[in-house]
Amino acid sequence: MAYHAWFFGPSSHFVFHDAGGVSPEVKAALEPWVRAGRVTVQDIRAQAEYDGYYYNQFLVVNDCLHRYRHAANWTFYFDVDEYIYIPDGNTLESVLKEFSNNTQFTIEQNAMSSALCLKSNDSDYSREWGFEKLVFRDSTTKIRRDRKYAIQAKNAYATGVHMSENVIGGTLHQTETKIRYYHYHNSITIYRELCRELLPMSAKHNVTWFDNLPYVYDDNMKKLAAIIKDFERSAIGSNHIFS
Repeated sequence: MAYHAWFFGPSSHFVFHDAGGVSPEVKAALEPWVRAGRVTVQDIRAQAEYDGYYYNQFLVVNDCLHRYRHAANWTFYFDVDEYIYIPDGNTLESVLKEFSNNTQFTIEQNAMSSALCLKSNDSDYSREWGFEKLVFRDSTTKIRRDRKYAIQAKNAYATGVHMSENVIGGTLHQTETKIRYYHYHNSITIYRELCRELLPMSAKHNVTWFDNLPYVYDDNMKKLAAIIKDFERSAIGSNHIFS
């Protein structure tokens, strides 16, 4: 939450749909952002009684689309284990301006390991954020990964989980040099220390094979951790920091 509040800026707003996953701990983490006016939590816990296709995800994304379609120029759809990232040399403002002639654009994934960390005697992993310590990216090429997207909701009749096929206007897919997202798959389902495999410092410069997949060191997100922590303290106060 702190990362994206910083990334999207002070005029952004975030909508979470509680289908039963907002535990007391999650609620405590979100509450200061709700009080600050940055977050809305939609209660859809009854959805299990009326379960629809794909765990009601189509219900969720379309509820957000139509409820807030005129509240923002762009609406981004992504999950809580995904982090939107702008590579060096670009800004969010410049990217959105460049893409503004399109109704939507899709965002390519950087798939990160949720188990591999760098071994260091100076680190207390239990006090580091997930994107701060999970620094190994799956480097497999020439495969299709799920993409996320942003859309100008006012030009969409309906939307889907990974993009809309019911829009007025164009869709842009060639965006990987301007915007990407880091995906820490399975990290939110593990209720213990994420760093279950510690790699030596030499792994920074080599390809590491793990579960038959090649991983390379990628610390782009880690480099932002100190900035985000300072931002969180200024935004909601140090009493609410969960580190």
